[in-house]
Amino acid sequence: MSDPAGTPASERERRGRTLDRAVSFSDAVMSIALTLLVLPLVDIATDDPEEPILHQLDRFAPQAFGFVVSFLVIAQFWGAHRRLWAYLVDLDERLLTINTLWLLLIVFLPYPTARLFSTEANDAGAAIFYLLVLFGIGALMLCQAWYIAMHPELRDPDDPRSLRDQILPTVGTTAVFALAILLTLVNRNAGLLSLLLLFVVQRFSAQRPRPETRS
Repeated sequence: MSDPAGTPASERERRGRTLDRAVSFSDAVMSIALTLLVLPLVDIATDDPEEPILHQLDRFAPQAFGFVVSFLVIAQFWGAHRRLWAYLVDLDERLLTINTLWLLLIVFLPYPTARLFSTEANDAGAAIFYLLVLFGIGALMLCQAWYIAMHPELRDPDDPRSLRDQILPTVGTTAVFALAILLTLVNRNAGLLSLLLLFVVQRFSAQRPRPETRS
């Protein structure tokens, strides 16, 4: 791929539009996934209109908790994706393919979420299925980070981030999901609680010096 500085203005404009469309499409898919998460709660709300709200919320507390957990997880993925793509000035079909597969798992996440929080508390199978999907999402995000880091022609020449800055956060996130799967094999609750480590990884990543994103 030619250097962006030597690319005709019309070609740079076309690539810029393609990149903008890819970012907008990714944001839209994640918005849809977040919307799908709340649909089971809508069904619960209409299950028995005469039931007191507090009683209904107590009865379906696991489903409500599942919604909150997966909403926060997808929101973290959205933030990671935004930071990862912040300094892209171009993209190719391979990166688009990896991103599309990543979005496929994002939009699929409401299904294992619903299964997880509608099963018995001692059912480890549903928890492992849920965590495997999260691990797949994290692994594909890591693939994106690695691919972008290995192809500097796709990035703004003024991007000051090092290889470590780009890849380390996604390595940490994927490692948390792998740890959660291992812990779930021993104890389901311990495995799910270990997802709280995501916030530790996120905080560690945020403390590293980062450039301001472009508007």
